[in-house]
Order: sequence, then C-alpha cells, then structure tokens
Amino acid sequence: MQDPIAKLLTKAMADSSPSITTRTSKANAAAKGVLFTVLFRIISFALTQFTNRLVNPKTLGSAALRLDMWCSTTVLFVGREGFWLALLRIAEDSNDLKEDGTKKRSKKDLVNNVAWLSVPTGLFLTVLALAVHLHSYQNQVDEDELRDYKIAGILYCLATAVEVVSEPYTICCLRTLDFTTRAKAEGVASIGKTLSCAALLFCIENDYHSMSMILPGPITVFGIAQLVYAILAFGILYGRKHHIVELPKWRVELLTKGERPSNPYQDLNGRKSSRSWIGSIPTNRFDQPTLRLSILFTLQSILKHILTEGDRIVLSALVGSYDAGVYAMASSYGGMASRFIFQPLEENGKLLFSNQHASVGEKGRSMSSSNEIRRDMEQTYYVLMKFVLYVGFIFAAFGSNYSSLLLRILAGKTWGSNQEAASVLSAFCIYTALLALNGMSEAFVYGVAASGKEIGSLSIAHASVGVIFYVTAPILIHYGGGTVGLVGANSVCMLLRSLYSLQFAAEYFNRQHETTSDDKELDVQPRHNLQTTIVTSVAASWKIARKILPHSSIMVWFSVSFLITRQSRLKIMNEADWDSNSFDAPAILSIETLIHIIIGVACITIAGGIAYHCERDYALSLKSLFKERRDSKSKMS
Repeated sequence: MQDPIAKLLTKAMADSSPSITTRTSKANAAAKGVLFTVLFRIISFALTQFTNRLVNPKTLGSAALRLDMWCSTTVLFVGREGFWLALLRIAEDSNDLKEDGTKKRSKKDLVNNVAWLSVPTGLFLTVLALAVHLHSYQNQVDEDELRDYKIAGILYCLATAVEVVSEPYTICCLRTLDFTTRAKAEGVASIGKTLSCAALLFCIENDYHSMSMILPGPITVFGIAQLVYAILAFGILYGRKHHIVELPKWRVELLTKGERPSNPYQDLNGRKSSRSWIGSIPTNRFDQPTLRLSILFTLQSILKHILTEGDRIVLSALVGSYDAGVYAMASSYGGMASRFIFQPLEENGKLLFSNQHASVGEKGRSMSSSNEIRRDMEQTYYVLMKFVLYVGFIFAAFGSNYSSLLLRILAGKTWGSNQEAASVLSAFCIYTALLALNGMSEAFVYGVAASGKEIGSLSIAHASVGVIFYVTAPILIHYGGGTVGLVGANSVCMLLRSLYSLQFAAEYFNRQHETTSDDKELDVQPRHNLQTTIVTSVAASWKIARKILPHSSIMVWFSVSFLITRQSRLKIMNEADWDSNSFDAPAILSIETLIHIIIGVACITIAGGIAYHCERDYALSLKSLFKERRDSKSKMS
C-alpha cells in the first residue's frame, strides 16, 4: 500500500507537471523546427545560386514571378491559410475531462471533416488558376515563348494540385506541433527542386544538339522543378502521417447514447437548430464554429495576400518580364533574412502563440496555470520581437552598402554588373528591418485573434493599407526610380501594418493584465470613456515599443555605421570601376574590397560590444529563460 503522503505528492506533481512539461516540449519542438527549416533552406539557397547563374532576367521574370504567383502561391495561400488559422485554435492534446468519450470523439471527427474541406477548396482554385493561365498566356509578345510559357503554367497548376492533396497531412503536423516532419518535407522537396532545375538548365546552357528535341524550354524547366517539389513533399508527409490522418466521415454520431438525431441540424448537445448561416450544411457533417472561423479567415486571407504579394501584382501589370526578373533576383537575395530567419521564427511563433492562447481558455485549467501561460506568452513576444528587430537593423545598416559586392560574388557574370539589381537589393536591405517588425507582430495577431470583431478589424486595417499601396506604388514606380520606388511603397505599407499589429498586441496584453488583476475594486470602477481608452491604448503601445526596440545607444551606432560604410562604398570601392559590363573576378579580391569588408566587420564588432554592455538585462532574461526550461525538463525527467 502506497504511503498517503506519497499519494499527495504524486497527485500534486500530476496536477502541475502537464503544464510545465507541455510548454517545455512545445518550445523545444518549435526550436527544433526552426533549426531544421533554416538548415534545409540554407542548402536549398546554396543550390539556387547555381540556377540563377544560368537564367536571364526575362526568363526569371516569367517563371519565378508571374507563373509562381498566379498558378502556385495565390492558390495555396488563399486555399490553406483560413483552415490553418482556424484549426490551430483547437488544441489537439486537450485534456478536458468534463466531456465524455463519445462527444469528444465526435468533436474530433467533425473537426477532421473541416480539415479535409481544404482539398476541394484548393482544387477548385487550382482549376480556376489553370483557366486564367490558358486564357492569358497568348498575350506573350515573343512567339517562341508561347509554347514554353503555356506548358510551364500547366505544370505549375499540376504541382499545386499535388500540394493541395497533401493539405490534411500538413494540418496534422501543425496541430500536433510536429515541426520536424514539416521542415523535413519542405527541406528535401526544396533540395530536389533546385537540383532538378539546375541540372536541366545546365543541359540547356550547354546546348546539347543531340538532345535538342527532348529538352524543355527554360521556363518549362521551372515548372518541372515545381512539380518535383510537390511530389517529394507529398511523399514525405503521406509516409509520416498516413497512419494518423483519418479520412472524412460523411455522418458523425453526435449523441452519447448512440441515437441518430432526427434533425440533421443538431449540435453536440442534442439541441435542435435551424440551418446555419454558412448554408445548407448539417451540423453533423462539420464542426460549425471551426467552419465559420475558416471561412472568416479565408476571406481575410484574400486581403492579406493582395497586400503581401502586392509588389508582384503591380509588377505583372505595369512592367515587362525583364524588369520583373531584375526585381525577382534582387528580392531573392534581399529576402534571405526573411526566408532563413524571420519566416521560420514567424511560422513557429504563430503556432506557439496560437497554442498558448488556446491553452489559456482550455476547460478545467486552473486560474494560476492560465496566468502563468499568459506571462510566458508576453515574455516570449518581447524576446522574439527584439531579436528579429536586431537582425533587421543589422541588414539595414550594413547590408545596403555591401549589396553590389554580394550580388557579384553570388550571382556571377550574368547579374554581376547589373546596376538595377544592385540598387533594388540595397533598398531591400533597408526594407528588411520593416519586414522583421511586421512579420513577428502579425504572427502574434494571427495566433491569438479569434472573434469575428478582431478578424473584421484586421481585415479593415489591411484593406485600408492595400488601397494606400495600390495608389502610391504606380506613382513611385514612375517617379521614384522604377522597381526601387516599388520597394519604397512596400516599406510605407509595411510600417502601417506593423503599427496596427503593435496596437493589437498592446490592447491584448492590457486586457490580460486587467483579467488577471487581484484588485477586487476593478468590478466597481466606472467604464472608461473614449478619451481614457485612447490614452490607455497609446500608453500600452509605447510600453511595448520600449521593450522591443534595441537600446538607444545601439540605434545611434547603427545610423553612424550606415554612414561610414556608405562612404567606404563610394570612396574606397570606386563604384565607377564596377559599372562596366565586364566581370573582373580579381577585382573582388582587391585591396580596396578587403578594406571595405574590414570596415564593415569593425562596425559590426563595435555594435556587438555596445549591445553586450547596454542589453545585459535582455541577455540575462534570455539566459534565464533557457535555463528555466532546461531545469523544468530535467526535473520532470
């Protein structure tokens, strides 16, 4: 017989350990997912450099911008984003003991049916994109590119259809926080894509006459590579998750006694209801709250996509394939920080915020446990925001004055002397700081926004910013230096979106502090008027800004470093020698280049010393955070 004291200790540990263990395992899974994603993307990026050396701006503009946007990116984003955001709000590992087994199982089946709705939705959008492509490809001016462009678009749509079929398995990875499987699928698929693309382009570049009848055109090569990516990603996801993902069930038993409801529009509690506003969809087919939220987020994602891909949409409408290719090349290198650092952090941060937000409201959870999760969420927000801002400011201060050198080293002779690409790449480096601010702040918004009012406000804010972009972008393109003006329009809109996201976070944390306050007199206080609410909101926003921005001394040094490296680029590097169409490889290794690099390294080193001196509290908080998670894991072991 077990000692009564031991029983009490065991029960206490059982009550407290799931919270600690679950949060630690989720954080570790997120960190591991980021590591795998970054590693695979670095390998894929290195292989892509060989591909970029083999294409001209016109081919890159047709394939990497137009076809990828209309036949792949748009369909996948609009078709999946709403389902992802809605389904992540339902905890996969819910421990609600108040629900009986039958209802819990029925709930899971209904939610699984909603997840499978992403397949017909995506396939419908794919067919629509294919129809648009077949109608628009004839607008190509060069007759020789008609067939090549047409086949490439068909292959892009076929690849998109394969990715759509794998959506339920991707959703399973997201809901179970299996970042490793998803990162492995994307990484292996990306490597296969770049290898196949580089191999085919190499054959075309060397002009094998004996194979001229079977070799595809240069644009078609990108379509084949995209299809390779889709097949590899689907194969890995299906192989790892086919035994977990269940097929949809057309009819789900809702009642505990196993009775079939007389009214097909009957909820989980047996209450009869009329048809929902979604349409003639019975409630014993799909989980209605999840389906409603999916539709709301899908509608909102359309606005988000128009904003996110606004630059490529404007380029497709206003400039030719050559300018579009120059912009695509510059954005490829300018977005390195976004793809390697920001995007993995944002995706996993969004999943972590969403899961924490769902855990706070989980039934049966104690108030103290919920408060602890809220504090962890707020601390995580501050830490991640400051980290991405540091990276963004480093790119803005230093990368903008080393962009031409980077382009010549990585892109080779074809792009090495293209001054348009170098100018756009410099602008992108400055734009990176705003990308960092907006990406992580919006990851939090999409992770915790749940009500129709919050989603509607977000849609209105994004729509307003979209109108500003589509008005200013053509003006800045025409009068502000072509594609450089487009980057400027993006910067303005990204700043406006970031301000809204920061305001949302400030109000969210302010509500959480009011909810968890122990002040009993809070309930008897009069309601705040509009003026008081605005003042409180601005104060909360300023509080967040002070916590996420680097120290003022570091900001000053970043500005000074930008001026120093700019003068180094103009004086020491002697830009006039780089304007020639020749590509002189030894010039890259010259004394002037070495001095320019040493100046940049010295400025970064000084910035690191200032950060170490001024941000000790931040460094200690990082250290204590990791130490706390490591100690919690070892204790539970």
